[in-house]
Amino acid sequence: MKVVGIVFSSRDDGNCTNCTKYCLEIMEQHGYKSELINVFHYDVQGCGVCNYKCFNNGICAKNDDVNELYRRCFEADKIIFAIPTFSGHLASSYFTFWERSQGVFKDNDQYEKDFLKKINIIVIGNITSGGDMALHEALYSFTNRSFYPETILLSSREYDRSSIKGDLMESTEVRNRLEGFAKKCSVLEKH
Repeated sequence: MKVVGIVFSSRDDGNCTNCTKYCLEIMEQHGYKSELINVFHYDVQGCGVCNYKCFNNGICAKNDDVNELYRRCFEADKIIFAIPTFSGHLASSYFTFWERSQGVFKDNDQYEKDFLKKINIIVIGNITSGGDMALHEALYSFTNRSFYPETILLSSREYDRSSIKGDLMESTEVRNRLEGFAKKCSVLEKH
């Protein structure tokens, strides 16, 4: 079994990365092999200036690392997205990665089976700055489906921590919540 943690923050030692590492450690205790990916270490270009070639011939016109990143998602049994919020919304790196899925998946069944059903989400954002609404943004792709991902919203302000310092993991309560989240993510769906 394999879990891939994908961080959408540019900081390699920030809250998103540290929380994801902790979850991956917990899942390793449940028999998973883990891989941590930070999208900022890859060339991920947004959609555009292509005249929808992916819809016409099934091949994306962009020559970047997106197909490699999605391939690693396909190989995983579980995926954890860790997404920071900025100005009350999810990080643009998340949307850039997500929008490119339209050039990767050929049909809705593959999209659900090979990707959506594996996803679990950590959102790091203060509720007073729209963190709760950002979590709703992350759930839009699951609207009208028979399943939802495990999710957790962590607000540094709630735990008397700094979103800038990346010190959420210093809170015992945060670690406890992440442990519960990771255990729920560890459960494989029965077919």
